[in-house]
Amino acid sequence: MREQFGYIKQGHEIRKNLISVKEELKRPEGRRELRKLFLEEPKVLLSLLDEADPKIRKNAALVLGNVGTEECREAILKAYRMEEKRFVKSAYPEALAGCDCSGCIKELKSRRKELLDEIPTIETQKHQQEELRALNTLLSFYEKAKGHKFMGFSEPSDVILITHPDYRQVTLKNITEGQTVLIKAGVKVLGGNLENLLKIRTFRELLFCLNIAGELKADTAAEQLASSNLLSLLKELHHGEGAFYFRIECKGRMTLEQRSSFTKKLAARLEILAGGRLINSTSNYEAELRLVETKKGGFYPLLKLYTLPDRRFAYRKNAVSASIRPERAALCMELAADYLKENARVLDPFCGVGTMLVERNYRVHADTLYGVDIYEPAIAGARENTEIARMTAHYIHRDFQDFTHEYLFDEIVTNFPAKGKNLNGHTLEFLYGKFFDRVGELLRPGGFVLLYSHDRAFVNRQMMNHGSLKLLEEWPMGGKEESWLFAIRFSTVA
Repeated sequence: MREQFGYIKQGHEIRKNLISVKEELKRPEGRRELRKLFLEEPKVLLSLLDEADPKIRKNAALVLGNVGTEECREAILKAYRMEEKRFVKSAYPEALAGCDCSGCIKELKSRRKELLDEIPTIETQKHQQEELRALNTLLSFYEKAKGHKFMGFSEPSDVILITHPDYRQVTLKNITEGQTVLIKAGVKVLGGNLENLLKIRTFRELLFCLNIAGELKADTAAEQLASSNLLSLLKELHHGEGAFYFRIECKGRMTLEQRSSFTKKLAARLEILAGGRLINSTSNYEAELRLVETKKGGFYPLLKLYTLPDRRFAYRKNAVSASIRPERAALCMELAADYLKENARVLDPFCGVGTMLVERNYRVHADTLYGVDIYEPAIAGARENTEIARMTAHYIHRDFQDFTHEYLFDEIVTNFPAKGKNLNGHTLEFLYGKFFDRVGELLRPGGFVLLYSHDRAFVNRQMMNHGSLKLLEEWPMGGKEESWLFAIRFSTVA
């Protein structure tokens, strides 16, 4: 760092050495050394903001931002005001992020308004977007989003409920208002009642539809979104002033690099077209624009609102890597509802954080719930989750093979362990054998096993080895790792 600083002082290959200094600043030691050198001779770097070469001015500003002193801030601000090269302008707010800018927020906001009011040319559009993005990032540290409160529960809403693709009908049958259409991703509801929809436990996400003729085209997506009902919908559904903070999620065939480039450009253009009513943010966003690529290469736009209170699974404060998703557990209970007994005594021998037991009790009230697991942190999480759900369950930290109880259970409901780094196929098959051997010791005659499993072959082999068990029904659950749900009845008669 000192050698590079010396070359810059001598005027030797300034641009090249500034770039080298920037690389050194990636290390904490480099930043400390730079501050030390700056305090010794501040004019060496400050004078570079007056250089004729715009690339030197740009890199000098970014380096000075890492020093972060009041003197640096004032010099960067002055250079920002005077800068005429558009491709350099975005470097100044980026550099100012390293300084205390609390005293110059008004000026920075004024510059943002100028950018939003500007009608760019083809040549300046890219630089306008880059500068606006840098300004928004900087201002977001000082402008706490005022926040908007969702108040649209009474408004009939056009939404899509994202469900398991094979069991869309399970969700559909619980929708009592509005027009419904089955689509590939789930169920589309026109004029739906949000309060009632949010009582249904079998969908994963609720996304709002936008009124756009046809599909979004990549080159006009910002214009199409700005002229849609996006802004009016956000305003209608919320109380609160100020801009909405948003992000864009794009799902499709693009590479990660292509997707990143596309969403950055789209977000920047949309900010401008929305006149400051939308601000792109990587955190603390209130809305997500979900763009799903179509077969024709366009996009189907949806809106996810993080302001919408969805408390269906609020109890799931704790989870572990093997935990079943709560809406998947709820779907299992809905599929097997005919086998669930009112006021039953229910056992989960691999309970994890208690999701299966909680969802079992939501679907049909149980008399007693028992959960057993060998993993102590999961048991602790299950106790807290169940308490949040305002239910009572007895959780025991123990290997299910050693678990005994004074009375037999009516149901065994469980998400069986799957293969992993600590559980290979041979060990897992042995575990299935032990589990099925114990069913007769834990379950009353005529009782049911509701088993969620990733290993159908193991289950089928155990069924052949245990004549007292009868497979009543099975449901393929799919997913990245194939899974099934089994309803099995236990009888003392083989």
